[in-house]
Amino acid sequence: MKNLYQSQLLLPFLLAALLLAAACDNAPEPTPADKLPPATMYGANTFGCLVNGEVWLPHSGSIWDEALNVKHDRGWVGCDQLFIGATKIYSSEKDIYQEIILNVWCPVLGENDLTFLKGVYRDAKGCGRYHLDTLSQHKLFVTRLDTINYIASGTFYFTAINDDCQDTIRITEGRFDADSHL
Repeated sequence: MKNLYQSQLLLPFLLAALLLAAACDNAPEPTPADKLPPATMYGANTFGCLVNGEVWLPHSGSIWDEALNVKHDRGWVGCDQLFIGATKIYSSEKDIYQEIILNVWCPVLGENDLTFLKGVYRDAKGCGRYHLDTLSQHKLFVTRLDTINYIASGTFYFTAINDDCQDTIRITEGRFDADSHL
C-alpha cells in the first residue's frame, strides 16, 4: 500500500518537472534589438544600432582609441552642433574598422534632421565611405540635451549609400547616451 501511495505522489511531480523542462527549452531567442544597450538618458556612455538587421556596437582596438565620441559644441556662431561618432576597430595595424558618424546643426529636443551628408558610415574593410541617402527617411531624436551635466541622449535611423560599390545599408534601432562634454 505504501508503494502505491508513493507512486501516486511521484507521478504528478514527474509530470510537473517534465512540463517545466519543456517550457525552458522553448524560450525564444533574443532578437537583435534585445542585444542593443537600453535607450537610457543618464550619461551611460552607450551606443548601438542595427546595421542591415545585425547588432552593431562600438569597440576599440586598444585603450588609446575612443570607441564613442559625443560632443555638444555650443561654440558655433548661430547655433550649436551635436556630433556623435562611434567606431568599431577590427585591426588598428591594418586600418580595418567601421565608423558611424552623426551630425546635427542646431539640435533641439525631439526630432532633428541629420545634416552630415558625407561619411555617415565608413567601412574600411570593403566599400569605404557611405553617404546619407537624403531621399530616404533619416532622423535623430534627441531625448536629452543637458548643458549643465553634459549629457546627450537620443535615437536615430537612416539609410546610407555607396555609389562606387552600388551598396545600400540601413541603420535602424539606433540609440546613444553619453557624456557630451567638450
